[in-house]
Amino acid sequence: MKASLDKVVKIAEIIGSLGIVISLIFVSIQYQNNSLALQTSTANSVNANIADWYTAFFENAEASEAFMKFVSAPESVTPSERFRAIMRLHSLNLHLQNALYLEGKGVLDENLRKTISMAVYSGLGSPGFYVFWEQRKDMYTEEWRNFVEDLIQSKKDRNKNLEKLFNDNDSIN
Repeated sequence: MKASLDKVVKIAEIIGSLGIVISLIFVSIQYQNNSLALQTSTANSVNANIADWYTAFFENAEASEAFMKFVSAPESVTPSERFRAIMRLHSLNLHLQNALYLEGKGVLDENLRKTISMAVYSGLGSPGFYVFWEQRKDMYTEEWRNFVEDLIQSKKDRNKNLEKLFNDNDSIN
């Protein structure tokens, strides 16, 4: 009788251990699903914040015109228009900085860096961007400052390479 009781105890231990293993597998699957849901929600939130920035801003034609005027010729706007334009750029850069941070933490897809880069890079041909950046860059994280400064440098390097290319071609003719 004692032998059969020992067998029952060992079978119960095996079944209990198997239950724990199955529970851990289930928890792992749930964790992965929750992580994906959180990443998706975060990505949607980041995209919505940036889209809202664009939508709210460009629904106001007067503000849009003043902003575009600042970006292309910052000296031509009133102090009030200048302040609003700089605050608009600051707001957008905060959204982009947050997206870069989340991408670096693995919460957002790493391909988002290309989108962020293009958003910043597109402003690098505008004098107003540099007025804004020189005034506000110290208010951002070191990571964001380095990211933007690297883009600025890559733009300068690209322009130098294009100038060299055209100058070399001129000397060939």
